Amino acid sequence: MSAIEPSPARRLTSETEAIEVARQVAAQIAELAADPRNNGQLPRRQAELLSSSGLTAIAVPAQFGGLGASVQTVVETVRLVSTADGGVGQLLQIHNVMLRGIFTGYPDDVRDRLIADVLAGKRFGNALAEVGGKNKFALKTRVERRADGQWLLNGSKFYSTGSYLAEWISLTAASEDGGVGVLLHRDTPGLTLVDDWQAFGQQNSVSGTVNFDDIVLDERYLTRRSGPMKRTGLTFPQILHAAIDTGIAAGALQAAVEYLREHARAWVESGVERASDEPHVIRQIGEYAVALRGAESVLREAAR
Repeated sequence: MSAIEPSPARRLTSETEAIEVARQVAAQIAELAADPRNNGQLPRRQAELLSSSGLTAIAVPAQFGGLGASVQTVVETVRLVSTADGGVGQLLQIHNVMLRGIFTGYPDDVRDRLIADVLAGKRFGNALAEVGGKNKFALKTRVERRADGQWLLNGSKFYSTGSYLAEWISLTAASEDGGVGVLLHRDTPGLTLVDDWQAFGQQNSVSGTVNFDDIVLDERYLTRRSGPMKRTGLTFPQILHAAIDTGIAAGALQAAVEYLREHARAWVESGVERASDEPHVIRQIGEYAVALRGAESVLREAAR
């Protein structure tokens, strides 16, 4: 199955423009999220909006033809998209995390191809987690070298955020020499992407299953790891997770206020015409808004 062919991606020229475009894209995604006809549907249109807007390319460094956006701007774009749909925000989050890995450890021609794809609007997904095992580093997915020198990949992953709609899948596997990282194009023979993600709440991260069946690897797309990942290596994905959560909170507050203004009825003994004018409602919304502003301030400071 091939990914949807993205429209030509817009080239964003400043961080201010990137944030404004993220607001515009979030408004379009919010309309899609509000339409019950989209319930249970794959977020193809939402993913296409991320790509065609240029948001998926802003983290490409300037020396490689990208905007070279700061962490602050990347965090803010993920937060804004997540106010409309946290699952779509997670598509952008995992893409930015996986994107960081292509600038080291690969030959220049591989790196340049991947960068060209990202600038054209192609996206990254991940295939890291596995079912079972003592911990997340006890991988059953393996890369093994055959007698003829070819590398074979076999195994299965779940919770593979973004992969079902991505062009490139970034995964981890075990080998005789330790852990390895592998990049696979979605059309690689032996790769199967399964749309089996069922979740309460965040539907649109399409975090389904990915299977690997005797995949012959191009060694240029394989990187070897020396020892376990440094814990500080998780700070970037975690601040983007915080951006998703903060965005979800802002979207929930906005939805609550709109409901109170447009649909809720005032308590019969409140003495006011609208539920949004009730003192207890105003107090609760105000407390929520203050907590949200505090979270947003902490997020911005952490990003800086």
